[in-house]
Amino acid sequence: MIEANEKKRIRFKKETLDFLYILGIQTVRVVKRFVRRAAIFFRPVKNMVAALYNRYLKRRIDRLVFDITSLCGSFRREAERFHRAKKEGRRRPPVEIFHFAKKGAHNHKRLLCGVINIAAPVICIGLLGQTILYWQGLDFGLNLMYNGQSAGVIQSETVYETAVEMFNGRMVYEGNEKTGVTMTPSFRLAVTDGERYTAATDLCDLMIRGSDDIVEEATGLYVDGNLLGAVRSSADLNFILQNLLNTACGGDKTAQAKFVQNVQTITGLFPTGSIVPAETINNVLQGETPENAVYTVQLGDTATSIAQKFDLSLTELDGMNGGEVGDLLTVGDELTVKTQKAFLSVEVTKEETYESEIAYSTVTERDENEYTDYSQVIQEGENGLAQCVDKVVYVDGTEVSRESVSRTTIEEPVDKIVVVGTKKRPVLSGVGTGEIIWPVPEIHRISSLFEWRWGTMHNGIDISNGNSYGKTIVAADSGTVSYVRYSNVGYGNHVEIDHGNGMKTMYAHASRILVESGQKVAKGQPIALVGSTGDSTGNHLHFEVIVNGSRVNPLNYVSP
Repeated sequence: MIEANEKKRIRFKKETLDFLYILGIQTVRVVKRFVRRAAIFFRPVKNMVAALYNRYLKRRIDRLVFDITSLCGSFRREAERFHRAKKEGRRRPPVEIFHFAKKGAHNHKRLLCGVINIAAPVICIGLLGQTILYWQGLDFGLNLMYNGQSAGVIQSETVYETAVEMFNGRMVYEGNEKTGVTMTPSFRLAVTDGERYTAATDLCDLMIRGSDDIVEEATGLYVDGNLLGAVRSSADLNFILQNLLNTACGGDKTAQAKFVQNVQTITGLFPTGSIVPAETINNVLQGETPENAVYTVQLGDTATSIAQKFDLSLTELDGMNGGEVGDLLTVGDELTVKTQKAFLSVEVTKEETYESEIAYSTVTERDENEYTDYSQVIQEGENGLAQCVDKVVYVDGTEVSRESVSRTTIEEPVDKIVVVGTKKRPVLSGVGTGEIIWPVPEIHRISSLFEWRWGTMHNGIDISNGNSYGKTIVAADSGTVSYVRYSNVGYGNHVEIDHGNGMKTMYAHASRILVESGQKVAKGQPIALVGSTGDSTGNHLHFEVIVNGSRVNPLNYVSP
């Protein structure tokens, strides 16, 4: 055995070496073939490159190499003369350097011209790039001239236009009809450092100073770009705005509030006529403003009731809806009405924590011993409990969006478990298989045999165990119910099944019959419950087997 394994190992080693040797030879052959073919393929390109080189570059390169070699030799010779000149005195080296430069420029004029031809464009390009970078690094602006004097440097004409809009907004107030700008601007391009641009607010103050109105330093409140009014104290205005936000939060320190509209406070010069008390601003901000809304007609609505509901006259309601409102309204019609909303809408974002039920799942288990119409709950389901945190957004107290932040399970849900059968019921043909089964699956004790008893023949067997009442009796084989009889004497409640193959079975003394006469039954199907009806001394099943009309011993066909 050892010699055979050694021979196999040696043979495997030899075959491996032969394979690697052949693989190496083939690889070398393939590489050499590729190199030869590549050389043939690229030979025209090589010849063309060589021809171009010889025609245009070779002479110039050779000349350049010669000039560089000659220049290097001149430097070596001049270095030797320079060392000798240093020994002759201090004046001699500068003279020697001058003669070398003059002689070198004359002897190597061609090389010097070539270097200049290359260096000059490069230097010019570098200077041009530096010039561009310098001018790009400068900041330019427009010097705004007013009455021959500079009013400041602005970044663009847009700044001036913004200042004009701010001026018109500040100068429009009750009792003042002046809305135009009296200054005629002129612009000049100027260089600045980028940090000294004049802001639109400063330019607006300059325009106001040039007007004829009496002006004061104040803080103006703008809502969506429109001046609502100005107050002398910016602290009072900021307090009013912050108080509105705090009220909307309702004492929730974690909530965040902001105005839906674009609310701005700008401090500067304002005409005295536009300055109002802080209480006036507060009353306006806490008030309401009308807005149009859509109302859907409900059952029982009339034009009069809708108008009264929204504090409108019938004429106003009719006018807002194009004159098409009448008393004959249809449920679902949409009407334009007028409602009140807060002058300043506040958006509040807060986190809300609450508990929510977790729905239980239903788990289905399959039992291959039960038929497909079988279903039984073996465990009831119970919902779980979770603690949820949501990010909720309110606008004027009305929820507009909700986003889940976290969800923590407190109690796990309990699954509902349902057992269902998977076995298909056989097709009921009314014909038995010829092999019968034990008729009471839960009882396997025989209390009386097929024999002579008390002077008469006991034509079946009795099945009982002392706790037999209500136990299920099944069909010993598939077939058709011959008859069902209910009686308080003799066999009591009993049923007979014809198995269609010369065999019949009879089940007596039942407490309840579960089938009907003429019904087809399957093998093992429940047909009755054990009882003690008729001439019976206790709960039991009297079971008979009838073959070709004769009663026979059931134990010849079935065993407990």
